[in-house]
Amino acid sequence: MLFSAATGYALQTLAALPEDGNYHLSRDLARKLHLPAPYLAKILQSLVQAGLLESVRGPKGGFRLARPAREVTVGDVLQALEGPEALRGCVMGPGRCSPGSPCPLHDAWSRVRSLVDSSMAQATLQDLRKVRGRR
Repeated sequence: MLFSAATGYALQTLAALPEDGNYHLSRDLARKLHLPAPYLAKILQSLVQAGLLESVRGPKGGFRLARPAREVTVGDVLQALEGPEALRGCVMGPGRCSPGSPCPLHDAWSRVRSLVDSSMAQATLQDLRKVRGRR
């Protein structure tokens, strides 16, 4: 797996989050998606810090998208949770590759990384919703 479970949970949740202007409780989202509630709450807070979600405390509080689903890319979510260098390292592990001494997989991994980066920058939460709706 290229990405953490947190990123997978975030993408599932963001794709399922209604764009109705209302705030939705993390525990309700967790229950609906069969995800661990305390872990999801931490993930959602990270997405608030990254500016992808808005949150409000209190009885009418919860989480909602900070901008429309068509404007949030999968790459935005990856960067928020995995960091900007998520795909940058050598596929063989840290310290195995350098510009002057590339590893045997350097060129192949560079091509794969480029395709993944491009795909993640184009795919939006709205696209994920379409796929989710077909199931």
